[in-house]
Amino acid sequence: MRGVMWLLLAGLLAGEAALAVPPAKAPPIKSALVADEGVGESRHFLLEQLKAGRFDAVDTLLASLSVGQREYLIYQLMGDLRHIPATAALQSWVQAQSGKAPQWLVEGEVDGFLMQLPAYDFPAEARMLLTHWQQQNWQAQYRRELSQGHFDWKQVYNSRNPDLPQQQQALLQALTQLPTSLLHQQARVLGQLNIFLPDNRLLTQLLLRTGEPALYRMLWRQPVDDDSLRALKALPSLLKGEAASDLLIGATKNPKLKRPALKALSQLSPLPVKAQDFLLAELGNSQYGSLVASLLLEVDEPRLLVRLADEMTRMERRPNISLLLAPDSGTTGAVPGL
Repeated sequence: MRGVMWLLLAGLLAGEAALAVPPAKAPPIKSALVADEGVGESRHFLLEQLKAGRFDAVDTLLASLSVGQREYLIYQLMGDLRHIPATAALQSWVQAQSGKAPQWLVEGEVDGFLMQLPAYDFPAEARMLLTHWQQQNWQAQYRRELSQGHFDWKQVYNSRNPDLPQQQQALLQALTQLPTSLLHQQARVLGQLNIFLPDNRLLTQLLLRTGEPALYRMLWRQPVDDDSLRALKALPSLLKGEAASDLLIGATKNPKLKRPALKALSQLSPLPVKAQDFLLAELGNSQYGSLVASLLLEVDEPRLLVRLADEMTRMERRPNISLLLAPDSGTTGAVPGL
C-alpha cells in the first residue's frame, strides 16, 4: 500500500535547502583598564557607610581622594550595591552619581578610531544599578498583585506605555515564581482580554506551563516569531485529541504558521477524524498538497492510508491533475517553434 502511494507522489517531495549566512559580528570595543589603586580598605569602609545611610561621610572621603581613586571606588561600589536593599536615600545617592561626568579619561579605540574614554564609567554603572533596582521593585509588585488576583494586565500592556519592554521583563520573571495552579487562573483571565502585546514572549511562557486554549487562539492572531513557533511545537504535548486538533486547524489559517501546523496536526496520535478529514481536503491545495500527502504517509493508521490511496487515485484521474502531481521541470511539453 505504501509503495503504491509513494509512486503516486513521485516528484512531489523535492525540497529546497536554504543556506543560512551568519551575520557579521561587530568588532569588540577596546577600552583601557586602569589597575586597582590599592584602595580596598577605603572601598570596604565606604560600603559600610552606604549601608548605614551616612552619605555625608561617603562624599567627604571621596572628595579627599585623587580623581582616579575616587572614580575607581565609585565604579566598584556600584557593583557592590546590587546585593543591598535599595532604600530611597541610597537610590537618591546613586542617582546623583549617574548624572556626573567622569574626569579620568584614557585613550581607547572604538570602531578603528582613537578616542578619549572614561577609565571607569561609573555613571553608566550607576544607571544599570538603578535599572536593576527598578526591575526588582516591579517584580515584587507584580508577584504580589498576581498572587492576590489584583493584577491589571493593561497597566503593563498598552501601546502608550514607555516602560513596556522593561516592565514585561519584570513580569515574566515574576511569573516564573508563581505556582502552576495560579498561572492557570491568570492565563484564563488573560485569554478573555483584548490587549496590545509587543511580541509573543508572554503568551509562550504561559502556554508552556498551562496549555490554555484561549491563549493559543490569541497567539494565532499575533505576528509569527520564534516564540510562537516554539509554542506551536509544544502544543501536542500539552493538549490531546480534538482540543489539540481544533487549535492546530485554527493555526493553519495563519499563512506563516500553516506549514508547521500541518506537520504538528499530522503527528497527533491517535489522529482525530476531524483532523483526518481536514488533511485529506488539503490534498487538493496546489501549494500544500504534496506536503500533506508526504505527512499522511507517515501516519500509522491503516484506515487513513486506505482513504489517502483512494483520494490520490481519484485526484490522478481528474482533468489537469497531472499538473499538481508532476514535478515542476521548468519546461513545457510543447515542441518549441521557430
